[in-house]
Amino acid sequence: MAISEIFVRSPFILEIDVVGQTGSKIELYIYKDGTTPPTLPSYTLEKLIPASNNTQTLYNISPYLMEYIKHDSFQNNFSSNTALLNVDEYILVDVKRYYLIAGTYVLIDTLNFYAYDGYGYYQQGVNPSNLFLVHLEPKNYYFWSGANNIPIANPLQRAGTFVSYLENGYSVKYTQLQTGLSFTNNITADGIYNLYRVYSPYYLTGNKVEVFDTFSNLVWEATFYPIEECYYDVQVVDFINMYGTWQREFFFKASYESLNTTTSEFNLMQKIGASAQWDTNLNQRQVFNTNGIITHRVNTGWVDESFNSNLQQLLLSERILLDGKPVKMKTKDFNKEKNLNNKKINYTLEFEESYDLINNVI
Repeated sequence: MAISEIFVRSPFILEIDVVGQTGSKIELYIYKDGTTPPTLPSYTLEKLIPASNNTQTLYNISPYLMEYIKHDSFQNNFSSNTALLNVDEYILVDVKRYYLIAGTYVLIDTLNFYAYDGYGYYQQGVNPSNLFLVHLEPKNYYFWSGANNIPIANPLQRAGTFVSYLENGYSVKYTQLQTGLSFTNNITADGIYNLYRVYSPYYLTGNKVEVFDTFSNLVWEATFYPIEECYYDVQVVDFINMYGTWQREFFFKASYESLNTTTSEFNLMQKIGASAQWDTNLNQRQVFNTNGIITHRVNTGWVDESFNSNLQQLLLSERILLDGKPVKMKTKDFNKEKNLNNKKINYTLEFEESYDLINNVI
């Protein structure tokens, strides 16, 4: 079946404008995939028309959906190519639209959506749609292949995953870049799938990924190239992209780690002895609540200008992991370099660990 998607970090506007209406309402039925829709609406929103010559009523439903979506469980390194996406990372919502006439609400239709923690850009206009329902831009990507000759036991050494809604009869084809050898994952049930970006046996050479519909039409493709870094420690960044799902990027060159400490301070009342002296080994200015935060600085290595979009989504993300640790973006801006101006492009970013070094969780 065809589906529609909502990216809840941007407004999603529904309109009701029926000739003669005096008002309208919508009912939102919010639930997780694989469960039964609720019998009673999760939210009911109502409006009267502004005026008899202006009967349009508009509803932004994104804020009511956002609170249901979570990214608590990290899932970007699974070991099965048929795994479905964690149901906490998206929700389903059925929307019933009504118009009010002569004091009675009349049902117009029922709309069905999948909702994600994503967003659209201003230039895309209202309610941007996701072409082909693949949650990753179709272009070239690079991954760390530093552990090719051993089983990929460390999740951070995997190339990551991508998410797509696929129907029964769709297929996902992986073609090795060196020999043309291929592997095809045939989809046998409708669902939102978490898929390999690189098929494990092809880690040495990388692969092209192609998604075909039920009529064998190519609807999406991307190519993943391996990079082996023997000198620097590769930094792995996972973040929620503009489509509301995890995306993995690798920072291949020099990385640095620094510590910033914070304290509170007060003056002690010194104990004065009989000889009008105090112990000079004791502090007068005493510190307390000492703690620290680790900051990381990473470098991309040489990239082309198509990487600008990846960095833009990273800087706009509200959920980031660096080598599996929760961080927040300290870099607030970057210059979008062009190959025409700079033949080689390297970007430097700073992240701050989003927790105190000393455990002070209450």
